[in-house]
Amino acid sequence: MDLESILELPKKHRYTFIGLLLALFVIALLIDWKLSELSLVEASLGYVRAIAAAILTSLFLLWVITSFLPKRSAVKALTEIEAAKISQEFNELLSSATRWRYKGNFGRYMRGAVLPSLANKQNSHVSACIIDPNSRELCEKHALYRNKINSINKDKKYDADTVALQVLVTIVICAWYSINRRVTIELYLSPSFDPVRIDSNDDAMILTVENKSSPALKITKSHFIYQHFEMSMEFTREQGRKVNLGGVGYGIELSELKQEDIIAALHKAEMTDLCQKISPEKILQACLESENPYGN
Repeated sequence: MDLESILELPKKHRYTFIGLLLALFVIALLIDWKLSELSLVEASLGYVRAIAAAILTSLFLLWVITSFLPKRSAVKALTEIEAAKISQEFNELLSSATRWRYKGNFGRYMRGAVLPSLANKQNSHVSACIIDPNSRELCEKHALYRNKINSINKDKKYDADTVALQVLVTIVICAWYSINRRVTIELYLSPSFDPVRIDSNDDAMILTVENKSSPALKITKSHFIYQHFEMSMEFTREQGRKVNLGGVGYGIELSELKQEDIIAALHKAEMTDLCQKISPEKILQACLESENPYGN
């Protein structure tokens, strides 16, 4: 077992390993003391000197070796993330990002965390693909999928209108950011949905599913599959419909949106009929209540 493997052990296993080493040291010391004519103090000092010499020799050899061997990256190209640590990994990925790409269904994390983070960064850009709310059949299928899994909103039941509402909220919020903040947004609608969601910046990507108890997968750009997933997102955008963002008032805060902004934004996005069906009032209320689902 190498040092890296030891450091990756759970804490209780590391403590057990350290305890085992100390026990072996004490046993060897007692045997040496009993079999030799040295006192316990003298035997102990001899062991201390031997350990100190071994440490100094090891440090010298480590310095010599690392001076000539190329450094290996400490970041793994492919990492499984525990469910409890997904939010932390997202925050780290987002902290250094100026560009973000997303392929998913609602885009709630995008509108609740990505857009606020990138809104005032220089030359920031978001490219996202979400499901098409105009397809009632698609919304119904996605609602069935969400109702079967252990989703973030475990007590919420979805139907076609609930799914469409979440997508309309994302469209309106993207429209507001595109007009009132510095971030450039390209939003596309897909004729299909995928249980696997992809969030990517220029250094790495995180693959997640809606089931909140499931782990995620982090892939850095050094791994060959990173480019394949980037290509997958590119093809999905090309096969989707680009949304014309706009219509909301300029110089207002997100909390100051009115029903007129909702109607204008969704008319520009060619969703007037769907807006009237769900109602501008309900869409506005959902926009004002929108938040990062992974914030807690």
